[in-house]
Amino acid sequence: MTGEFVTGSGRARMLPIVRVYLSGPMGAGKSTVAAAVAEQLGTRALDLDDRVEQLAGRSIPEIFAERGENAFRAYEKEALKTLPSDVGVVSLGGGTVVDDDTRQMLLREGIVVTLTADAAALAARVGKGEGRPLLGNDPQGDLKRILEARGPAYAEAHAVIDTGTLEAEEIAAEVVAVRNRSPIVVPLGLRTYCVEVGRGTRHRVGIRANEHSEGDAILVFDGQDDRPWPADAIRDLTLAGKPPIEVKLPGDEAHKTVASVEQVWDTALDAEVDRRAIVIGVGGGVVGDLTGFAASTLLRGVALGQIPTTLLAMVDSSVGGKTGFNRPRGKNLVGTFYQPKFVLCDVETLSTLPNEERIAGLAEVVKSAWLDCEESVAMLERDAEALMNGDADATIRAVRMSILLKSRIVHEDERESGRRMLLNLGHTVGHGLEAASDYRGIRHGEGVALGMIAAMRVAARLGRGRREETVRLTRLLGRLGLPTDLDQRLNNRALGFIGADKKRRGDSIYFVIPRLPGETMIELLGLDEVRGALGES
Repeated sequence: MTGEFVTGSGRARMLPIVRVYLSGPMGAGKSTVAAAVAEQLGTRALDLDDRVEQLAGRSIPEIFAERGENAFRAYEKEALKTLPSDVGVVSLGGGTVVDDDTRQMLLREGIVVTLTADAAALAARVGKGEGRPLLGNDPQGDLKRILEARGPAYAEAHAVIDTGTLEAEEIAAEVVAVRNRSPIVVPLGLRTYCVEVGRGTRHRVGIRANEHSEGDAILVFDGQDDRPWPADAIRDLTLAGKPPIEVKLPGDEAHKTVASVEQVWDTALDAEVDRRAIVIGVGGGVVGDLTGFAASTLLRGVALGQIPTTLLAMVDSSVGGKTGFNRPRGKNLVGTFYQPKFVLCDVETLSTLPNEERIAGLAEVVKSAWLDCEESVAMLERDAEALMNGDADATIRAVRMSILLKSRIVHEDERESGRRMLLNLGHTVGHGLEAASDYRGIRHGEGVALGMIAAMRVAARLGRGRREETVRLTRLLGRLGLPTDLDQRLNNRALGFIGADKKRRGDSIYFVIPRLPGETMIELLGLDEVRGALGES
């Protein structure tokens, strides 16, 4: 792991008009729907195969026959790089998204919608498959094999629409609705899910719950009576025909224990739910982590949905599939990796959050920006005052940036065996500060802010970083209202908890060292080396 870097995201920023890419197998109706979508959006549609033939100077069957599929895929990549600027909708080839690099690029740069149908319906549309190099004497059998082989790639999309019984105009309307929502995809093959960020997104919980579960809904929420969001979820689920089984938990770190998980288990089991059930968490990171762990273990795993109502939970714990609870020796030492089916981040829920709690969540936003790239850090510096004041538009920008970064890293390393450790920037010392206060004297985000400054100090004293970057990070944290007084809070008890970190390997620890924005590295350091760098005055 030593010396492994994450560089800037390299993603193209969203254009004012977001391009729509229609994916899916042959016969799904991509070209027809593309024309209908383009008409609704007032833009131009283009068939990628036509563009490939133009670039190659020969037909698709001729490319396959003369040069093979690899050459065809190379032409596809070139065609995607040279799309005319006035094209707003692209009908992709059936296998375009099979290439992971191409698929991730399209997911970052636009909206990808998979159109599909069962093999029989597709075969009826393509007939005997003349002019289709991948089809032989059994088109339906060939299409079934193609669907199975490409299933994980097709699932990595902003939406998957079955075109078997819908008219082109109906499908186009759904595509436009997805494009307008602009969800963020967490691409994990057949376990792919979307994160929706905006105003009012919480009210989609009934729709999403019905999409992903045919059984009961168990709603887990914290016990703070001044927040209306659980009542909204109860009403929306009830209107959707899923009146939920309610579980009310304390939402503080002191109650992030197995006893709270047992409360979810027992309430659900007493209600005799089955494996078609869905468990939905409404609240902050504590409720989200407990809900996730309960869902991952209830009846050996049922569906999970998340409605984070704190900024910290939106940008951190609700996305990525980490679940768990605390033990006396440290934070989150028992847990699972278990991905949700949907996440609804509604910035309206931050209106009842105490100001200091909302500001604490900005620490994870700063962490994400530093991991991402210079442009993201500069965005936070420009938006600092607006973020301090809780401006909704600035908050949406910050949340989307954070989730896009996390989505990319989780796709690369779901179970934190390598690059996902980068997301622990500031957490090693931050968790130590939290544990030393018995999870009462410092908020998680405050701990992360101080932990990032500590990481900068370690980097500088080991010759890995520059003082200028420490000053810049500290200034940004201070402008956002986060604590920067590390020396006043760091003590031997907090340093002792570093040895209980999940990233420890014997007497060493994988430590996340920040350098320039977009250039963070992981190094295996001795525990004494870390403590020594932090203990020096």
